Amino acid sequence: MRNLTIGGSMAAISIIAAPFAVVGAVGAMGFGSAGVAGGSMAAGMMSAEAIASGGAIAAGGTVATLQSIGAAGLGVAGTAASMSAGAVVGASTLGISAIASKGPSSMGESTMATATGLNRPFCAWTSW
Repeated sequence: MRNLTIGGSMAAISIIAAPFAVVGAVGAMGFGSAGVAGGSMAAGMMSAEAIASGGAIAAGGTVATLQSIGAAGLGVAGTAASMSAGAVVGASTLGISAIASKGPSSMGESTMATATGLNRPFCAWTSW
């Protein structure tokens, strides 16, 4: 039961923290409210895109979208998308906690069968 409580807490925390993590990662790349930081990863991305497209940055492209996030934040759609990604991570944590709380036989196999490869014909390489 304790593992489920921890897993549920991690699920809730990951849903709440995901938008902050996305904005932090975009800011760390060099996209900010004052524009692209010189010498940063963002500057390299912007330079590469400008060279590839003949000197312009495409509206709606990767660099433009990341700069928009860096300058103004995620917005409603971006926040919802990042919270959804956080929910997937949190649900995975909760699932792992649920399996861990049931012990080694939670998948319907005994510890001995798992350790020796019994009842697993494709893993019985010693009998080939």
